[in-house]
Amino acid sequence: MKRISMILMALLLVSATAFADAADVGKSLTVRTFQFKHKQADKAAAAIKGLMSAEGSMSIQPAANSLVVTDAPENMKKIAQALAQFDTAAQALKLTIRLVSAGRAAAEAARSDASLSDVASKLALLRYNVLESVGAADVSGREGEAGLVDLGTYRADFHFGDYDPASNSVKLADFRLSRLEGDQLSPILKTTLNLTIGQTVIIGATKQAQSQRALMSVVTAQR
Repeated sequence: MKRISMILMALLLVSATAFADAADVGKSLTVRTFQFKHKQADKAAAAIKGLMSAEGSMSIQPAANSLVVTDAPENMKKIAQALAQFDTAAQALKLTIRLVSAGRAAAEAARSDASLSDVASKLALLRYNVLESVGAADVSGREGEAGLVDLGTYRADFHFGDYDPASNSVKLADFRLSRLEGDQLSPILKTTLNLTIGQTVIIGATKQAQSQRALMSVVTAQR
């Protein structure tokens, strides 16, 4: 009886060891260091945050502009691919800015410049049916660069942010529109936009919510 008990205990120990080995295999992690040539390591960390598994971790090395990533081997492949796509030279971008003076009038007085036919229906939803072009310009630049353009008596300035290939969009940081009054600038609006490439975004500025007139900024980003 004692011998049988000892055999059973030995079998239990072997089984326990086998289970422990299997658990260790399931938790095996890979460590890789990614060094960046074009982009900043902290921005790379933000770009892959959603790809990390529950067991994964990362450490930013600012001095070397690198990222040390620890994660499961199968997940590391997706992370490496995403970082390779992220660390590319600054993308060339173009921003088209149009300023539109928009007003509300009786139906018989409605009118619109021919150059604004693509936005007339959108502004009609806000009951603006008198549309006049105030100015238009194209601004070219690259990710991270500042842009500035004068549009008649107005000035627009901004910063091109990073282009995101996953969403085909670019962040337009600190977009500011000001009125030129002599050598002074009077701010009209300031905002940050996430622009899908090729999509037109309209931003309005009015003195009052129910104002019959507004200044509209029509913005489109292209690559």
